[in-house]
Amino acid sequence: MISVKGLYKTYGTATVLAGVDFIIGNGQRAAIVGYNGTGKTTILKILAGLEEVDAGKIEFAPGARIGYLPQDTSLVGTQSILGYLKEVSGLAAAEATMAECVVKLDQPEARCHYEAAQDLFDHMNGYEFDYRVEVMLAGFGLEQLGMGTSLSELSSGQKSKVALIAMLLRQDNVLLLDEPTNNLDLPALIWLEDYLKKSDATVLVVSHDRRFIDRIADKVIELDWRLRTTTTTHGTYTDYLTMCARRREQQRLDYIIQQAEIDRLSESAESLRRRASAGAGYVGTDNDKFQRGFKRDKAAGSARGAKAIEQRLEQMDRSEKPFERVPLNIHLHREMGEGGREIRLVDVVSGYSDAFTVGPISLTIPFGQRVGILGMNGSGKSTLLKTITCQLASLSGRVELGSGLRIGNMMQEHDSLPRDLSPLDVLARETDLDLSERYALVAQFGMDPTRAKELVATLSPGARARLLLAIFAARRVNALVLDEPTNHLDLEAMEALEEALENFCGTLIIVSHDRYFMEHARLDQISIVGEGTVTPIADFAHYLEQAEVRAKRLLRSL
Repeated sequence: MISVKGLYKTYGTATVLAGVDFIIGNGQRAAIVGYNGTGKTTILKILAGLEEVDAGKIEFAPGARIGYLPQDTSLVGTQSILGYLKEVSGLAAAEATMAECVVKLDQPEARCHYEAAQDLFDHMNGYEFDYRVEVMLAGFGLEQLGMGTSLSELSSGQKSKVALIAMLLRQDNVLLLDEPTNNLDLPALIWLEDYLKKSDATVLVVSHDRRFIDRIADKVIELDWRLRTTTTTHGTYTDYLTMCARRREQQRLDYIIQQAEIDRLSESAESLRRRASAGAGYVGTDNDKFQRGFKRDKAAGSARGAKAIEQRLEQMDRSEKPFERVPLNIHLHREMGEGGREIRLVDVVSGYSDAFTVGPISLTIPFGQRVGILGMNGSGKSTLLKTITCQLASLSGRVELGSGLRIGNMMQEHDSLPRDLSPLDVLARETDLDLSERYALVAQFGMDPTRAKELVATLSPGARARLLLAIFAARRVNALVLDEPTNHLDLEAMEALEEALENFCGTLIIVSHDRYFMEHARLDQISIVGEGTVTPIADFAHYLEQAEVRAKRLLRSL
């Protein structure tokens, strides 16, 4: 169990958390959702013991063993995969202690250390550890590497998978996961989903993958971007969206009804005050004293009535006016341009002469086609995109791009953005917009004026992604090449991007593991990159079904 009460956290003058409360029961799986920068990662770091709190109380169930997976899981060193996993899990230390103490079991202290190490060894299923590693490597699509592969030989995506495997092998009963799906390909993502659903661990996850949290979460904790407090909804992510819509509509209706009642009472009080004023000032004739007294008594009654209504208005528990965040709108208007707009690859071999290659590939992408590319991490998807956009020269063959193409290239690491310039400076370099137009554009894409003047190097990955989209909009690109575009975008930005792509009439090439995003991108063709080839597939749903079957089969073997 995790119990959080009255959590407050500030950084300087900025309040990040302002009275956060939630409870997650033993074995429950909860997702934290909210806009970027609201403090979701901060909550996980606090629970993991990496950040101090200003106020509040945190309680874990007795015997809680906490595993934390940060967003940045870069691994360094030349250890083998197996050596790293044994070290991080604690198994290597347990084996070393047992080996050292086994010859001194007649000494009470040595025997105590041996028994503690033996308990950890047994908890880790030490005798089956290598087998479990093999199964998990297969589950995450790394079986071709082998347990003896050095960490230095792994890609960033493969390192992320190994770090995740290390955490799962520890068999902690509380898992804190910060964007665990960002660097996973689809088969690995499905494996992780099924693993978490099968696990008895209590899970708290931060993720922008809607399908992922919809499948694993039985509770959604929303972190309000304005109030910095939390609201808990029981059920799936879909249930949460339904409840949010109902809650907003009820708040709107309550506010409208109350405002109507306030107007009615105010008008009634005003009417009574007018009557009181008129009656109190009634003079009449000297022979009409009774009428004058009656009028003044009635005026006093009207005044008392007005006062009572005013007191009622003052004491009324008023509904707060629903606060609507200005929605993020992304408009990508393409420019047709002169000349051809077709993309052709003729016998192209893509890659690096001293490493892996993909191809030869021959394909034609007519203007306006929407193409999806899938594949395991390290299979060459990003390399293929770099070749198509001429960032990487092909080893052989020809890449032919129509002269009328204006390509907007959003690579996974946002390599094209200069880190030593501000967003305003980048827009000045990439567009012909004046200063006021640049300010307006960054605001449209969800960036405040202060952040727009800071260096790109200080921006979050999500903010850099928004900046790239702003550049594309200003340049009126007619072809988009998107490499994992939903990584680091919050749910609002993803929905805005999806809406923009829905109305985009140019060429679209997408590499993504986000199932919801891919299913709603209206793709004309999907291909899988693997084993040096690019193979078209007819049915995305069938591909997902096969990955699900494989994941369940591997889980049964654990």
